[in-house]
Amino acid sequence: MAAIRHILQKDVFTPAEERLVGVVSVTKYGQKRKAGNTVFLCATVTNEKPQSAAVHKVKKTADKDSYKKKQTWPIGDLSLVDGKDADSDTPEFDLHFDKVYRWVASSLADKNSFINCLWKLCHRYLRRTPHFTNVNSDRLEEQSEAPENLHGATKDAVADDYQELTPAEEADLKQIMDSCNWAIGNAEAFTEKLAEELSGLDGANIHAIMGSEAQVQELITLLDQALWELESTDSRLQGYDSLLQNVRDSMELMEEKDNHLRIEDQNRRKLVTEIESLVSELALTPDHVSLIEHGDLHGKNSLHQCIEAAQRLEHIQNVKLSPGLSMMTAVTECREVTIQLSNKFTQRLLAHLTHTFQRMASDALDMSGMRHSSEVILRPHSQIHHELVPYAPLVAWLRATSESSYGEVCRSYVQQMKKVYEAEIKEFMESAKQNLSKERRQIAPSAGIKSAVTKTGSSASLASSVSSLGDAKDQRANATRALEEERSRFDHVFNTILNQLDPVCSREQDFLDKFFCFSQSESTDGPAEKRRTQKSANADASDSAPVIVYTKKKMLTELLAIIEPEIQSLVNFGDKIDGYNTLYMLIRCGQDVLPPETKGAAAVAHPPMASMPAFNHLHQVMGLVLVNVKRKFDAFMSSLEKTSREQKVNKKAKCGILQCVHVLEEFAQHAESIVGSSERRSDVDKSYKVLLGVVEDTVDRVAGGETKAPPDVIYFENYHHFLHIVLRNKLTVLEPHRDRIKQKYKEHMMNYVTSLLGRPLEKLSIFFDGIEDQFAAGVKPEEIGYRLKYSKAELKKCIKEYPGKEVSAVQCKTPLHDSECSPV
Repeated sequence: MAAIRHILQKDVFTPAEERLVGVVSVTKYGQKRKAGNTVFLCATVTNEKPQSAAVHKVKKTADKDSYKKKQTWPIGDLSLVDGKDADSDTPEFDLHFDKVYRWVASSLADKNSFINCLWKLCHRYLRRTPHFTNVNSDRLEEQSEAPENLHGATKDAVADDYQELTPAEEADLKQIMDSCNWAIGNAEAFTEKLAEELSGLDGANIHAIMGSEAQVQELITLLDQALWELESTDSRLQGYDSLLQNVRDSMELMEEKDNHLRIEDQNRRKLVTEIESLVSELALTPDHVSLIEHGDLHGKNSLHQCIEAAQRLEHIQNVKLSPGLSMMTAVTECREVTIQLSNKFTQRLLAHLTHTFQRMASDALDMSGMRHSSEVILRPHSQIHHELVPYAPLVAWLRATSESSYGEVCRSYVQQMKKVYEAEIKEFMESAKQNLSKERRQIAPSAGIKSAVTKTGSSASLASSVSSLGDAKDQRANATRALEEERSRFDHVFNTILNQLDPVCSREQDFLDKFFCFSQSESTDGPAEKRRTQKSANADASDSAPVIVYTKKKMLTELLAIIEPEIQSLVNFGDKIDGYNTLYMLIRCGQDVLPPETKGAAAVAHPPMASMPAFNHLHQVMGLVLVNVKRKFDAFMSSLEKTSREQKVNKKAKCGILQCVHVLEEFAQHAESIVGSSERRSDVDKSYKVLLGVVEDTVDRVAGGETKAPPDVIYFENYHHFLHIVLRNKLTVLEPHRDRIKQKYKEHMMNYVTSLLGRPLEKLSIFFDGIEDQFAAGVKPEEIGYRLKYSKAELKKCIKEYPGKEVSAVQCKTPLHDSECSPV
């Protein structure tokens, strides 16, 4: 038990600053003693003052490595100790705390020792001791005194068990041993001698005592007086102890009351602080209530006060309280009042915003009808946004309070402003179309053309259509100039339309961010919308109508839904006017679809729309428009290719420059003037390759057919013009094909000269052929004149052999196979 006591003190009670004074191993009554159900009842005293005692039930933990307190009873809760039988020895005993606990000790001695320990603790620390029944009170007193007597006797026994010899005694013993040298050999004789001397000393002591009888009697008298004084002092000390016992009990009672008062004061202070904090969190002043119920939402100052009242109302609704405070009647009533006020203000705010949207939309429609129809201007709704932005905090409050009401505000704004945008954008687009149509009507008569502008937009076809009206060359120049002016006009109007739409979309998007409190993550349908949908479903589960969740993308899509069909209509209109307009629109749309940071040199050559934020509705619309424009452009290129391939040549007239070459020239002039280093360069380069294939196929087809001009003339005339187009327009994409075309051009030129003229000036031909051979051999041009065979004198001799009449005769024999407009 001593080992268990040491382990319990070390592992369980020393960390808790308690001292173990009694321990007993017990089991519950009626259970068999096993290793798993054995517990220890431990009596302890705290180290801190004022000291208090307690009884603990300690048991081994599940891992069998340590002990742990399972239950604790203060000693003051002990009302009865039942030993079961005072006369017979039984290990059973009961302890009455909040209920009766019946135990069986491991041994009778441990039981009696533990009960005795409880008896002493109760008399030491309790003013009213519990009742000890079926316990021998004499045994308790003996056991309480026995340890003190045993401790004193043991201490004296240990003290008297061994005493060290003094120096005088050690000298006398040595003298005796020296006087009796034989003592070592004859111990019996030495012992007898010592006994005789001791007997003599005893007799002398007795005679000395008897001679001092009076002194002894006086000593006994003094001892009796000392005993009487001791008894008197002891009785006085016992009186003092009884008085001090009452004082100690009173002091303990006063200390206990003082602790209770201190705890009560602390609890009262905490309660007052908590109530003040609760009141400050949930208080709603009468002014706030008046503003919520009847506040003016039109004036600037009153609107600011209403915003503060609504934010205070939101704070009260969202304040986090402990579960105990939340269940208070006052808190519950306050929450119900705030909910009612919130519902009233929600209805007022919803009606006010709806009326404001309707009024602003009506005013905007009236202003739109007063605008002149010829103006191609689309103004942003800055005035409307400026008037609505002060309501943004209330819309944010509405979003946090009622998702369904917030959705109703979004729906009302979209419904009213959508009408305004539809009317303004339709009128804006119609004005642009009218300006284009008016300009086209003014240009066409001045150029002398009415219906000659076909979808191919080719000036070559225009030239053929106006040949009967006068000089073909002048008519062709006028038609080309008219087409260029019309195309430039369309490009300017189309770019103006995009630049007008950009600030409208951007400012509307910025306004939606501010007014409806859209974050950047809610620009597209993503996790934020899913969370809002779930929140809306939870908040409005009782509503029968489903709640529509509005995001910035959804609102922009509905508000500006008219933009895409109107731009698509404008694209179709431009394509119908002139197929080359699709090239202009392809470049402009490509610039507007790309983000600003990805635009390179093309942005410098042709400034696009203003910088846009990361998400812009116009970007998505222009992406869809770009698909349609690309489709129109591909159809336009197919029509050019088809028209060029189907060209019919008059067998009785000279071919000259074919229409496919003129088509390539016209396309290159327009494309290079607007494309530059645009991102749509790849589409234009692809068109160049297609037109090059058409030129080669058409030249081969016409040269292989029946024509008035020789095939070589057709080849070198058209290839010469093609090379001139590539060089003048700097078509780098066709540079890889330039050498091949140039080689064909030279071959057909030489073939034509050789087959037609032969060698009429033979000596001159031989002279120049020799010079070419020298160049081929690596001779420098400046060294040729120093060679005798190719000197100026030799050249003059060759020229003298062919007089002017002979040269004129040769020239007259040469037929003119090239066309009049040929640059060769």
